[in-house]
Amino acid sequence: MKIICHMIMSADGRLISKYWSPLYNNSSDVSEVYEAVASKMPSDGWIVGRVTMAEYGEGIVEEKPVMEGPKTMHTTTFVGKREGRPLAVVFDPQGKLHYKASNLPTGEHIVAVLGSHVTRAYQKELEDVGVSYIMRTPGSKLEETKSALKHLEEDFGAKNMLLEGGAIINGNLLKMGLVDELSLIIYPGIDGKSDHPSIIECQCGEESPMEASKLELKSCETVGSGFVWIRYAIHH
Repeated sequence: MKIICHMIMSADGRLISKYWSPLYNNSSDVSEVYEAVASKMPSDGWIVGRVTMAEYGEGIVEEKPVMEGPKTMHTTTFVGKREGRPLAVVFDPQGKLHYKASNLPTGEHIVAVLGSHVTRAYQKELEDVGVSYIMRTPGSKLEETKSALKHLEEDFGAKNMLLEGGAIINGNLLKMGLVDELSLIIYPGIDGKSDHPSIIECQCGEESPMEASKLELKSCETVGSGFVWIRYAIHH
């Protein structure tokens, strides 16, 4: 499977668009530019973290995980009501997200990547709604993540996926050497706050966590009104 990390950021590398300074000519919409560029990279869907998925609408609620009840004791994959739709894959190891439908308002089918310790009751909840899930094989974080991506490819036919944030899942998959390319859109505006998240962050305590990720420039072009789209191949 090929994974492209596709992100948009301010000129100073920040992630959250509501804090960015306004466009000079105000003739481009941030989300429209982002989606237009994404459409140039054919994919079977996208991958996000739990916090990012929770922002997708009222039909998704984040709550404390249910810890009581029988635990799942084996690896399994459940394929829900996909009906040929693109995939919206969320890494939610603790099972905190609850859904009212199996698809997003934008049409993608939800696939939850879960930790091996979630309860059978939570699995059943997803099954009843029609949300697909992949149980990660117990092991190291790298082994668990590789296992989940293998099931995503074998059980859902995913060959090309866009990794779309947030910063932590981007950082985790990059550090693991699982991202093949970086697609970066630079917004012509500034955030300016040092405590706002960047597009890639790693909570690992290492001084140089991305030392093994070397970037090779593939292309650079302007899009929209003053946006810059840069593509890098990543060599691990």
